[in-house]
Amino acid sequence: MNRSALLATFAVTALAVAPAVAADALDRVLLAQESMDDLFEDDGTAPAATPSEPAATEAASEDAGSAESVDDLFGEPEPAAPAAAETPGEDAGNAESVEGLFGEPAPPAPASTAAAPASVPERQPAVRVSGFYQNEFAYTVPEDGHFSKLRNIFKLRLNGAFNGRIKWQLGGHFEYDPVFEFETFYNDRVEDDEKVFGYVDESYVDIDADNWEFRLGRQHIVWGEMVGLFFADVISALDLREFVLPDFDLIRIPQWAARAEYFNGDFHGEFVYIPIMTVDNLGVFGADYYPFPIELPPGVRGVFLDDKAPRSGWDDFGAGARASYLKNGWDVSLFYYTSPDKTAALDRRIGLAPTPTVTFKPIHERIHQLGSTLAKDFGSFVLKAEAIQTFNRLMSVERLSDLDGLVETDELRYVIGADWAGETGHNVNVQFFQTWFQDHDRDMLFKELETGVSILLTTSSWHPDVTPEILWIRSLDRNEWVLQTKISWDFAEDWRATLGGDVFGGPPTGLFGQFDDTDRIYTELRFSF
Repeated sequence: MNRSALLATFAVTALAVAPAVAADALDRVLLAQESMDDLFEDDGTAPAATPSEPAATEAASEDAGSAESVDDLFGEPEPAAPAAAETPGEDAGNAESVEGLFGEPAPPAPASTAAAPASVPERQPAVRVSGFYQNEFAYTVPEDGHFSKLRNIFKLRLNGAFNGRIKWQLGGHFEYDPVFEFETFYNDRVEDDEKVFGYVDESYVDIDADNWEFRLGRQHIVWGEMVGLFFADVISALDLREFVLPDFDLIRIPQWAARAEYFNGDFHGEFVYIPIMTVDNLGVFGADYYPFPIELPPGVRGVFLDDKAPRSGWDDFGAGARASYLKNGWDVSLFYYTSPDKTAALDRRIGLAPTPTVTFKPIHERIHQLGSTLAKDFGSFVLKAEAIQTFNRLMSVERLSDLDGLVETDELRYVIGADWAGETGHNVNVQFFQTWFQDHDRDMLFKELETGVSILLTTSSWHPDVTPEILWIRSLDRNEWVLQTKISWDFAEDWRATLGGDVFGGPPTGLFGQFDDTDRIYTELRFSF
């Protein structure tokens, strides 16, 4: 299948199929009737009903059925008329709410002995279990077509609370891919890296202290809001074993962090400290989406070392602060963040004896980042923008005279985007972005100014349970791009099926072009609980 046919097929497919009664009140009621059966049931021993009694029962049913909301059920009842307390049945018939039903009964006779208040045990907080199971199948379709995944993903979350101010969550992420049992395309290192995979997902304690909220543990910290781009998302680590193709709930990896948030009217402050850094997961050399395009001359052996996270020492921490303000619909934020670069640079070492060898090692040197985000809602139209200045980032160069193959540069990235939601269910997102390498080296793989655009189209107009989606990201400096098409179908409660395809184009050293031989079709089946 050639790329043109594949592209046409994907585009056509996507477009065509495109949640107390007070104890003292309860005790008083129990004094007036032997049991709840006196209110709601006929035990068969009561005298024949008077003509008015059936009407009272019908009125109770009509009032209960007419409640428009939970407030109606638990709201303040109307004052009862003096004659309304003649019998329990008449009280039930005139009650406008549950409180009216269990309202103040007639005072007990003096001879009655008041019962001691019932002891109601404190209700223990329940544990909520949620998550999903997802099966993913993919077939890569270049000349050496092969099955690229048969992955099974299980994500589990447990949520509970110690009290009204302290809550907790435990989470886990586990993957198993049996494709390596029968597919021989990949090397042993890829199998070891991807066959069985897992990590501790979001697991934290939340503390509510009025204007302050504290979260301690493994958590997502998302500062950016752009579609398919992670410019201002400077803290979250990313699972890049499939480039940026997976959904956001799968691509982001949480950090071990302590976060404090302050709320005061329209102002929101945020402080973050990360003692143990989690870096981007690049996979290993030989995987479909290993992100370093390397071509070695004949006779030269390449050694690719695994990515090692920062050492978790005092010097390898991450820390930052963010302030945002909402005024007249304008949501503006400023932030500063410093950490070892979660995106690795590729250190290169050349050895000549006994065999010419080039050793590549991903490294993470400290960077400093200043950024700002902006969003404004204009009804069906939303304007968004992000700008991030990064200092001391390492970038690869091609010349062999540079021993480690790296140079240091400052870079400015910015993106401007717009969302439009139509009344008929059509949604359009358009983004324009640029990266300026301020200390550009002529041997870098990128130009001094890199420019690109993205377009996202979705619709639910054809059927509320069927959502076609097309995402196109293109470089305007080189003829390279990526096209993602998919159609999702919520065919039953908690179930979703997806059919899609990913197509890359461009030169072999480009950001997208390096994956030109990894075009694929795929399916996903997800059960959420």
